[in-house]
Amino acid sequence: AVIETGSLDLMADALLSTTAAILVGAALLEAVIPWPSHLRLSAVTPLLTRLGHKVHRPDGSPGQQMQAGLLAMLVVWLPCAAGLWSLRNLALSEPIFDLLFLLLMLESRPLRELAHATRSLATQETLPLARLQATPWLKRETGKLSAMGLAKAVTESCALRLVGQWAGPLLGFALAGVQGALLWRLVQLMNQSWSRKDPAFDHFGRAASALYQGLNASVILLLGLPLLASRLKQAAQLLRSGALWPYPAMGMLLTLLVDKCRIRLGGPRYYQGALQRWPVIGTGAEPDSETPRKVLNILQGCGWGWLILALVVTVAGLFHG
Repeated sequence: AVIETGSLDLMADALLSTTAAILVGAALLEAVIPWPSHLRLSAVTPLLTRLGHKVHRPDGSPGQQMQAGLLAMLVVWLPCAAGLWSLRNLALSEPIFDLLFLLLMLESRPLRELAHATRSLATQETLPLARLQATPWLKRETGKLSAMGLAKAVTESCALRLVGQWAGPLLGFALAGVQGALLWRLVQLMNQSWSRKDPAFDHFGRAASALYQGLNASVILLLGLPLLASRLKQAAQLLRSGALWPYPAMGMLLTLLVDKCRIRLGGPRYYQGALQRWPVIGTGAEPDSETPRKVLNILQGCGWGWLILALVVTVAGLFHG
């Protein structure tokens, strides 16, 4: 019996330092720890935007602006990656360092809070308050949004952001450890800070946007697979309509989500005073105040499915190994 408990202890130790256990641990902790917003990573967005305005050259040609954007990405990423590497080398326990670092990279809880606030505030009387609450999360103008328009904007934003600031860093960590998680999250923050929806950053933000879309394609594939599995018959048609979205991979994921929720998203919106007509995806009803929460739950459910699968495979491997 002594040997049995001894080997179980060894196995428990071995399990806790596996990638799967760190992924599940960080995701669980992030879901339950109420972290103040000024200590979250997204609090650096205004700083990155200021940096972008400093180094982007409004008088430069599109090519020069794109080069400036590429340089700015390196200026942000290299010192962070080097700092992380030295810190991790000093850590007493690498698994604990990895867990805490990944916890810092993940940010799904504020999205759930936003969805919850939208649900309780998107009535006619409290609509101005709901718009105020959603404004920091949205690039589009919120002043004229109806309750339905607000529900639609928050739904799109929650889905997009969950991919970039929760699923992305988790996959990044699974593929390349803390550096992978850091790369994924920094690219998400730079893409947001130098958003091409802002005319000033149209060329400057191109490199960040392209890298972000590229990194996200793999995350979106994983999140979309469980949704696609039950829709194989109409898969081609769904993916075709998703490909019309300005960011095709994200459009495809939104198409699967709207099909599952029987709603429609997209349509015209104002960015910086300019009307943009985006394609409408889905044929269902207009979103309501429940929709953002529903969409978040479905997406996180898919993510958690993969996390649990990774953990089960890891445990099985340890038992057989």
